[in-house]
Amino acid sequence: MKILPLFPLNLVLLPYEILPLHIFEPRYKSMVKNAIENEQPFGIVLKDSDGVYKKGCRVEVTKVLQKYPNGEYDIIVKGIERFKVLYTEKDGDTFYGQIEYIPLSIETDIKLIDNVQDSYLKILLRYGINTDMEMHMKKKVSYEYVKGIQLPLILKKELINMENETDRLTFIKNIFDNILRQPKKLKNENFPEA
Repeated sequence: MKILPLFPLNLVLLPYEILPLHIFEPRYKSMVKNAIENEQPFGIVLKDSDGVYKKGCRVEVTKVLQKYPNGEYDIIVKGIERFKVLYTEKDGDTFYGQIEYIPLSIETDIKLIDNVQDSYLKILLRYGINTDMEMHMKKKVSYEYVKGIQLPLILKKELINMENETDRLTFIKNIFDNILRQPKKLKNENFPEA
Protein backbone atom coordinates (compact mmCIF):
# COMPACT_ATOMS: atom_id res chain seq x y z
CA MET A 1 0.00 0.00 0.00
CA LYS A 2 1.16 3.47 -0.84
CA ILE A 3 0.15 7.05 -0.19
CA LEU A 4 -0.48 9.06 -3.35
CA PRO A 5 -1.60 12.67 -3.80
CA LEU A 6 -4.96 12.64 -5.58
CA PHE A 7 -6.39 14.98 -8.17
CA PRO A 8 -10.19 14.53 -8.16
CA LEU A 9 -11.70 15.47 -11.53
CA ASN A 10 -15.01 14.96 -13.27
CA LEU A 11 -13.56 12.21 -15.47
CA VAL A 12 -12.06 8.73 -15.48
CA LEU A 13 -8.54 8.41 -16.86
CA LEU A 14 -7.40 5.00 -18.09
CA PRO A 15 -3.88 3.58 -18.44
CA TYR A 16 -2.17 4.65 -21.70
CA GLU A 17 -4.54 7.62 -22.02
CA ILE A 18 -3.11 11.10 -22.55
CA LEU A 19 -4.74 14.12 -20.90
CA PRO A 20 -3.94 17.83 -21.23
CA LEU A 21 -4.47 19.79 -18.00
CA HIS A 22 -4.42 23.45 -17.03
CA ILE A 23 -3.44 23.64 -13.37
CA PHE A 24 -4.57 26.81 -11.64
CA GLU A 25 -5.74 25.97 -8.10
CA PRO A 26 -3.03 26.56 -5.45
CA ARG A 27 -3.31 23.03 -3.97
CA TYR A 28 -2.82 21.44 -7.37
CA LYS A 29 -0.10 23.88 -8.45
CA SER A 30 1.98 22.66 -5.50
CA MET A 31 1.23 18.99 -6.26
CA VAL A 32 2.14 19.38 -9.95
CA LYS A 33 5.27 21.37 -9.16
CA ASN A 34 6.41 18.53 -6.89
CA ALA A 35 5.52 15.97 -9.58
CA ILE A 36 7.60 17.82 -12.17
CA GLU A 37 10.60 18.75 -10.03
CA ASN A 38 10.86 15.41 -8.19
CA GLU A 39 9.40 13.13 -10.87
CA GLN A 40 6.69 12.13 -8.40
CA PRO A 41 3.46 10.57 -9.67
CA PHE A 42 0.00 11.56 -8.57
CA GLY A 43 -3.37 9.95 -9.05
CA ILE A 44 -6.40 11.11 -11.00
CA VAL A 45 -9.70 9.92 -9.56
CA LEU A 46 -13.29 10.60 -10.47
CA LYS A 47 -14.94 13.05 -8.11
CA ASP A 48 -18.38 11.62 -7.36
CA SER A 49 -21.17 12.19 -4.84
CA ASP A 50 -19.32 10.12 -2.21
CA GLY A 51 -16.08 12.09 -2.54
CA VAL A 52 -13.68 10.17 -4.75
CA TYR A 53 -14.33 7.06 -6.79
CA LYS A 54 -12.97 3.71 -5.60
CA LYS A 55 -10.61 3.29 -8.58
CA GLY A 56 -8.17 5.73 -10.16
CA CYS A 57 -5.10 5.94 -12.36
CA ARG A 58 -1.54 6.89 -11.44
CA VAL A 59 -0.24 9.46 -13.89
CA GLU A 60 3.10 10.90 -14.87
CA VAL A 61 3.69 14.34 -16.29
CA THR A 62 5.05 13.68 -19.77
CA LYS A 63 5.34 17.27 -20.94
CA VAL A 64 5.19 20.77 -19.51
CA LEU A 65 3.64 22.91 -22.22
CA GLN A 66 3.87 26.14 -20.26
CA LYS A 67 4.72 27.34 -16.79
CA TYR A 68 3.14 30.68 -15.92
CA PRO A 69 4.72 33.31 -13.63
CA ASN A 70 1.89 32.82 -11.11
CA GLY A 71 2.72 29.09 -10.77
CA GLU A 72 0.00 27.80 -13.09
CA TYR A 73 0.87 25.04 -15.55
CA ASP A 74 -0.28 23.63 -18.85
CA ILE A 75 0.81 20.00 -18.81
CA ILE A 76 0.28 16.67 -20.49
CA VAL A 77 -0.14 13.61 -18.29
CA LYS A 78 -0.25 9.95 -19.21
CA GLY A 79 -2.16 7.25 -17.36
CA ILE A 80 0.27 4.59 -16.13
CA GLU A 81 -1.52 2.12 -13.88
CA ARG A 82 -4.79 1.61 -12.08
CA PHE A 83 -5.15 1.66 -8.34
CA LYS A 84 -7.79 0.96 -5.74
CA VAL A 85 -8.48 3.72 -3.22
CA LEU A 86 -8.54 2.16 0.25
CA TYR A 87 -9.23 5.43 2.03
CA THR A 88 -8.57 9.14 1.64
CA GLU A 89 -7.38 11.85 3.96
CA LYS A 90 -6.90 15.55 3.58
CA ASP A 91 -3.70 17.39 4.46
CA GLY A 92 -4.48 21.08 4.20
CA ASP A 93 -6.25 21.42 0.87
CA THR A 94 -4.70 18.34 -0.74
CA PHE A 95 -6.32 14.91 -0.87
CA TYR A 96 -4.12 11.88 -0.33
CA GLY A 97 -5.15 8.33 -0.89
CA GLN A 98 -3.98 5.15 0.71
CA ILE A 99 -3.92 3.13 -2.47
CA GLU A 100 -3.14 -0.32 -3.72
CA TYR A 101 -1.87 -0.71 -7.28
CA ILE A 102 -3.71 -3.18 -9.50
CA PRO A 103 -1.32 -5.16 -11.72
CA LEU A 104 -2.27 -5.12 -15.40
CA SER A 105 -2.86 -8.64 -16.56
CA ILE A 106 -2.76 -8.78 -20.35
CA GLU A 107 -3.11 -12.51 -20.82
CA THR A 108 -5.93 -13.24 -23.23
CA ASP A 109 -6.93 -15.08 -26.37
CA ILE A 110 -4.90 -14.01 -29.43
CA LYS A 111 -7.97 -14.50 -31.63
CA LEU A 112 -9.88 -11.96 -29.51
CA ILE A 113 -7.05 -9.43 -29.89
CA ASP A 114 -7.11 -9.99 -33.66
CA ASN A 115 -10.89 -9.45 -33.72
CA VAL A 116 -10.64 -6.23 -31.69
CA GLN A 117 -7.83 -4.98 -33.89
CA ASP A 118 -9.81 -5.78 -37.03
CA SER A 119 -12.83 -3.81 -35.78
CA TYR A 120 -10.57 -0.96 -34.63
CA LEU A 121 -8.92 -0.69 -38.06
CA LYS A 122 -12.32 -0.75 -39.79
CA ILE A 123 -13.42 2.18 -37.63
CA LEU A 124 -10.26 4.13 -38.45
CA LEU A 125 -10.69 3.57 -42.17
CA ARG A 126 -14.40 4.31 -42.05
CA TYR A 127 -13.70 7.74 -40.58
CA GLY A 128 -10.85 8.55 -42.95
CA ILE A 129 -7.94 7.88 -40.61
CA ASN A 130 -5.33 6.19 -42.77
CA THR A 131 -2.00 7.57 -41.59
CA ASP A 132 0.35 5.94 -39.08
CA MET A 133 -1.38 2.61 -39.66
CA GLU A 134 1.70 0.71 -38.51
CA MET A 135 1.40 2.36 -35.10
CA HIS A 136 -2.29 1.36 -34.90
CA MET A 137 -1.48 -2.23 -35.87
CA LYS A 138 0.99 -2.60 -32.97
CA LYS A 139 -1.68 -2.19 -30.29
CA LYS A 140 -2.04 -5.29 -28.14
CA VAL A 141 -3.45 -4.07 -24.78
CA SER A 142 -7.14 -3.26 -24.28
CA TYR A 143 -6.52 0.27 -23.01
CA GLU A 144 -4.48 1.14 -26.10
CA TYR A 145 -7.53 0.64 -28.32
CA VAL A 146 -9.66 3.24 -26.55
CA LYS A 147 -6.91 5.82 -26.15
CA GLY A 148 -8.10 8.93 -27.98
CA ILE A 149 -11.73 7.81 -28.28
CA GLN A 150 -14.24 9.90 -26.34
CA LEU A 151 -16.08 7.29 -24.33
CA PRO A 152 -18.97 8.24 -22.05
CA LEU A 153 -18.13 8.30 -18.36
CA ILE A 154 -20.28 5.24 -17.62
CA LEU A 155 -18.25 3.12 -20.08
CA LYS A 156 -14.94 4.37 -18.72
CA LYS A 157 -16.06 3.48 -15.18
CA GLU A 158 -16.82 -0.03 -16.42
CA LEU A 159 -13.38 -0.32 -18.02
CA ILE A 160 -11.43 0.92 -15.00
CA ASN A 161 -13.26 -1.60 -12.81
CA MET A 162 -12.63 -4.65 -15.02
CA GLU A 163 -9.85 -6.86 -13.69
CA ASN A 164 -9.61 -9.26 -16.60
CA GLU A 165 -8.07 -8.39 -19.98
CA THR A 166 -10.42 -10.74 -21.83
CA ASP A 167 -13.43 -8.97 -20.27
CA ARG A 168 -12.03 -5.56 -21.24
CA LEU A 169 -11.31 -6.64 -24.82
CA THR A 170 -14.77 -8.19 -25.17
CA PHE A 171 -16.34 -4.98 -23.82
CA ILE A 172 -14.30 -2.85 -26.26
CA LYS A 173 -15.17 -5.18 -29.15
CA ASN A 174 -18.87 -4.63 -28.36
CA ILE A 175 -18.32 -0.85 -28.36
CA PHE A 176 -16.57 -1.06 -31.74
CA ASP A 177 -19.29 -3.32 -33.17
CA ASN A 178 -21.91 -0.78 -32.09
CA ILE A 179 -19.99 2.02 -33.79
CA LEU A 180 -19.68 -0.02 -36.99
CA ARG A 181 -23.44 -0.68 -37.00
CA GLN A 182 -24.18 3.06 -36.95
CA PRO A 183 -24.91 4.75 -40.28
CA LYS A 184 -21.77 6.15 -41.84
CA LYS A 185 -21.23 9.79 -40.98
CA LEU A 186 -20.04 12.47 -43.32
CA LYS A 187 -16.30 12.91 -43.73
CA ASN A 188 -16.18 16.30 -42.01
CA GLU A 189 -17.68 14.89 -38.80
CA ASN A 190 -15.49 13.97 -35.87
CA PHE A 191 -14.40 10.51 -34.84
CA PRO A 192 -17.44 8.79 -33.30
CA GLU A 193 -18.31 8.91 -29.67
CA ALA A 194 -19.09 5.41 -28.43
